[in-house]
Amino acid sequence: MTQKEAAISAIAQNLNLYTLQGVAVSPTGFVVPTLDGTLLHVSLQGAIVTLVDLRKADRGIPFGIATHKTDWVVTTSDYFPNHYLVRVKPDGTVTTIADLSALSGDAGAPFGVAVSGDDSVVTLSTDVVEATGLLLRVSAAGVITKIADLTDGNPFGVATMGDDFAVAQSKGQLLRVTPAGKTSVLIDLQKAGFGVPFGVAVQNENAFVTTNLGFVIKVNRLGKGVAIANLLKSRFGIPSGIAVTENGLVVTTSSGYLLRIKE
Repeated sequence: MTQKEAAISAIAQNLNLYTLQGVAVSPTGFVVPTLDGTLLHVSLQGAIVTLVDLRKADRGIPFGIATHKTDWVVTTSDYFPNHYLVRVKPDGTVTTIADLSALSGDAGAPFGVAVSGDDSVVTLSTDVVEATGLLLRVSAAGVITKIADLTDGNPFGVATMGDDFAVAQSKGQLLRVTPAGKTSVLIDLQKAGFGVPFGVAVQNENAFVTTNLGFVIKVNRLGKGVAIANLLKSRFGIPSGIAVTENGLVVTTSSGYLLRIKE
């Protein structure tokens, strides 16, 4: 199902982005992970400065990112394989919250991250080939507990949805997972013709999802999905990271754009 397409405008372009990298908000703009290993701060007007180089901090490439109070929590991978959840302060200071390497193993990796109170909620693939994964809760002190086994597809983006969590999976489903680990399918985006979900953001009772076919999808609490934008058709590339702002959505794409989308 489609509706009138949203207004799309470019905030920045020519960024070195990978499909599964996210985006987060800051008080004065946005924070974007790049394939170079940097976190870039992009102002509302599009001015770009490097916040930190996580490769130089020996933490690898940033993927998922979420705003936590004045800081950001970030999942990283250095492909050796060593995988981490780190905290980045506005001055670029990096501290490691947890080492996720033992859980991700040689064939997995952490992807998305969301904030739940003072904890972080992380999606982690235990084997990207077998498409198995976990949803984890990580305390500020680095204590890791399992929320749910996710055995039907690699888990990608995650966002808090009320007391629950919305999780994108590689086989096309957007899941709703309770804090106790009960999992249900909110919508099968693949079957609906929208493709595989990547990033997830939630505002009020609606989830906003990016997909590999170029769509930005709005999903209501009943699991009804509508396309609000087709970024591939609009020649902006495949969308990945997505975040909610006071003035709409911000989305990153595989073609290096940071976009503002208003319904």
